[in-house]
Amino acid sequence: MEPISPSSLLNGSKKHASCQIPEPAAALFFNGECMKYRLLLVLAALIWGSAFVAQVVGMDTIGPFTFGGVRFLLGSASLLPFIYMNRHKENPKSTKISLWAAFLMTGLPLFAAATIQQVGLQFTTASKASFLTANYILLVPFFGLFLGHPLRLTHLVGAVTAITGVYLMSIKSDFTISPGDLMMLLCAIFFSLQILALDYLTQRFDPVLLSSGQFFVTGILNLVLAFMYETPTWTGIEGAMGALLYTGILSSGVAYTLQAVGQKYMPPTEASMILSLEMVFGGLSGVLFLGDTFTERQMAGIAAMCIGVFVSQLPSRAILRLREKPIS
Repeated sequence: MEPISPSSLLNGSKKHASCQIPEPAAALFFNGECMKYRLLLVLAALIWGSAFVAQVVGMDTIGPFTFGGVRFLLGSASLLPFIYMNRHKENPKSTKISLWAAFLMTGLPLFAAATIQQVGLQFTTASKASFLTANYILLVPFFGLFLGHPLRLTHLVGAVTAITGVYLMSIKSDFTISPGDLMMLLCAIFFSLQILALDYLTQRFDPVLLSSGQFFVTGILNLVLAFMYETPTWTGIEGAMGALLYTGILSSGVAYTLQAVGQKYMPPTEASMILSLEMVFGGLSGVLFLGDTFTERQMAGIAAMCIGVFVSQLPSRAILRLREKPIS
């Protein structure tokens, strides 16, 4: 999983100067002017979704902390060329927050989310992980209340629908849940906190620099755990190199660039809905490449979660505010 548009999850739809599309549901239909940008976003979602398979395969030869450490350091390094190209770009807003403090504010929740997810993939399937992790999209508006963002009717409807889906997919007849599924829901909480931190800090720092910094923090902390609890070896890392390169460079550097270009010319709500296809691609990749299977009950849960995630991103009236104005 990679961050998608924070503003679209919090504030609903708004028109973009380059692609005037009145409704976010138009993402489901062809529009010649914006189709190439939609395809860039679809490709980004495909790369991120299939990364769940790479995360599982990579742990055949190395532990989850070693995988996370190398993956995110590669991801951080892959963004350095873009940082160099933007080196003269000024920060959008002045701030008293130091750059390293910003790296920690985004890197610590990303570290918690990504590490819990990577460990949890040892106890659940890649397909289930992709759908359960996507619940962060539903959590962001609720946590956003404390930052002054409104809770909208579709946020509530989507959340209730998705919770029903989680119940059908993960809760057993004796009302227990597997450790792996529980860890995916826990990582979704930390991903939502990370997105809120990004929403605040990308107004003050270059987003590419901020992403590279949070990847660096996450990678270093994972390597600390790796040397404490695992025995990293070059042989093991070489055995997982394909998965590491895919998740570290393709999933971070390349897909991030596709997202940045695509979102620049698309309305944010439409962009986030397209990027939400990550969970669908993740589920399909698990079935195709790892042989994951679902029961009829779990399929119903998947359908409910997908509906909930998409509905939550539709524009609607605000039903609750805790602050008169968002913290800016």
